[in-house]
Amino acid sequence: MTEVSIERLTMDYGVHRAVDGISLRIRNGEFISLLGPSGCGKTTTLKVIAGFEHASSGAIRFDGNDVMQVPAEKRDIGMVFQNYALFPHMTVAGNLAFGLEMRKLPKAEMQSRIAKVLEMVQLSSHADRYPNQLSGGQQQRVALARALVIEPKILLLDEPLANLDAKLREEMRVFIREIQRRVGITTVYVTHDQAEAMTMSDRVVVMFGGKIAQMGTPAEIYDQPASVEVAKFVGQVNLLRMKVEAITGDGGMDVSGPFGVIKVKSIEGAAPGRAVTVAVRPEAIDLVSPSEGQAATIASSYYSGSLMDYRARLADGTLIDVQTFPRQRFADGEAVGLSIPADRWWPLEVTA
Repeated sequence: MTEVSIERLTMDYGVHRAVDGISLRIRNGEFISLLGPSGCGKTTTLKVIAGFEHASSGAIRFDGNDVMQVPAEKRDIGMVFQNYALFPHMTVAGNLAFGLEMRKLPKAEMQSRIAKVLEMVQLSSHADRYPNQLSGGQQQRVALARALVIEPKILLLDEPLANLDAKLREEMRVFIREIQRRVGITTVYVTHDQAEAMTMSDRVVVMFGGKIAQMGTPAEIYDQPASVEVAKFVGQVNLLRMKVEAITGDGGMDVSGPFGVIKVKSIEGAAPGRAVTVAVRPEAIDLVSPSEGQAATIASSYYSGSLMDYRARLADGTLIDVQTFPRQRFADGEAVGLSIPADRWWPLEVTA
């Protein structure tokens, strides 16, 4: 297992700065996801780690050793691409053997490794098939096996599930994570899909504009977003503008808004009279009787099988998104109450 350190990494393409001085330490055996929209710098960062791109400045260290001048083929990394990049004229076994042949391994060891990895990815019976004889999910497993068979120090995956259908993506998330845990390899995973990042990662690194906006566990990123931008990118969220009424002596503050006066954690810049944006996730809200919560009316509802999505309208016209299980059904126009536990409100930023 290998620790990866990224130190003040910058990558310029002419006047465009794709990566802007980011620093990150990836622990031995950790699964890290770089999450963000297209053009945020996540794939460029991955390419610099791999050695496919040469950074403008900064350092990449594997176990403390600077590898910035080490060519890609000598960095001992396994890479899985979005388009699989399998050799169409080679069988599954041939694709796996290619990297081992480049390393001049003895034939017996090659065969042993190939058999072991094919069993791991549940493709032992497909060794003699060609890529065009495989499904998309099977091709992705071959690509993963090819990256693992060389027994690299680090596994890098660049949007590996983007070409799969929704059901297969869900299955492959679990499959890749289970393989990574079994092997114990340090892994960096690039995605724009927040569900992938949340379900697979030990930590998530959210990037915007070439910079790290926030890094933390999936729960920290989701429940305690560092900014409005992060809160909006990672899942659904209600953002409410409220007024600071008082700063309390216990690290909190009282804010007022459509739900009356509530208490939240105090944040930098907060002062009585100032406006603050407060977030609450749709699934944190309970629909109760009007007498038990903030009075509202169901404006619209959407059934998605496992969940019900409601939009509720408060008396002042504010629209609130609510997500519940289907066993609880309310009709459009029905009067309800909205109940939100005190610890589910999260202040984001002072706005005025």
